[in-house]
Amino acid sequence: MSAFTKLASVATTLALGIALGMPLSAPAFSASAPSNVIPQSQIAGSLQPGDLVRLRSGGPLMTVNGIRGNQVDCFWTGLDGEPNAESFPAAVLKKF
Repeated sequence: MSAFTKLASVATTLALGIALGMPLSAPAFSASAPSNVIPQSQIAGSLQPGDLVRLRSGGPLMTVNGIRGNQVDCFWTGLDGEPNAESFPAAVLKKF
């Protein structure tokens, strides 16, 4: 092993030891995050058939087919090209 390779190995080990020995936590901010929670009645009321929506947790874009109370009927085309349809609570959807 050359002297340079040995020195580089020691330096890398030292740097990793220092980096991993440091605490990974960060202080929390005292102000709370702004709330962007919208009541279900407002969410369902703002959606119309034909609107594009996506689950707040992710997934494909879907088209609103109809609204029944707080349930939103959606349809979309899967990756396999097959049509899909499902009903979701309005609170879990995000309008695009």
